[in-house]
Amino acid sequence: MQLEQSFELPAPPALAWPAFRNVELLVECLPGAALTGPAIEGELPLRLDVKLGPIAAAFVGSGRASFDDAVQGGRFEGTATDRRTQSRVKGAADFKLAAEGSGTRVTVLVDYSLTGTLAQFSRGAIVRELASALTAQFAENLAARVRAAEPAAPGIGDAAPAVATPAASVAPLDAWSLFLRVLVARWRALWRRA
Repeated sequence: MQLEQSFELPAPPALAWPAFRNVELLVECLPGAALTGPAIEGELPLRLDVKLGPIAAAFVGSGRASFDDAVQGGRFEGTATDRRTQSRVKGAADFKLAAEGSGTRVTVLVDYSLTGTLAQFSRGAIVRELASALTAQFAENLAARVRAAEPAAPGIGDAAPAVATPAASVAPLDAWSLFLRVLVARWRALWRRA
């Protein structure tokens, strides 16, 4: 399945691009995600904890990041498996930054596949809306981090090597809460039309 998302950061590309080169920072901004160790030969050990009501999944796997300074873009790709549900996810996200007004427009194209028990939750419009809600949460977290680092701008990204974030300290992605927000937003939109 392919999803295209975009969001704006309230910082110029000169500040946003170094933040995108800092994989540890990006992982910290993604709800439920954590690095579980240092990168080994470019492979990043990753974990994504997801909770959907009574269902909890802990996807463990690895990923790789590549960057193109010339176009201020790059690619993240990886695979992970949840042992409990025997579900497997494989995906890639291509991203590109562009100046927009005084900020930066970030465009992300995600291509992923989900197999196993959890694949039943990966259908159509609801996944797109959940992805939009997750992207909005990620963008909000990243914008806050970029703003907080702005006065100390020289060190914000500097492509520092990824350092492990203890997985136990990361709250799982609460997909149920995101799902409820999507439903409420849909209901409000329908109510306004009526």
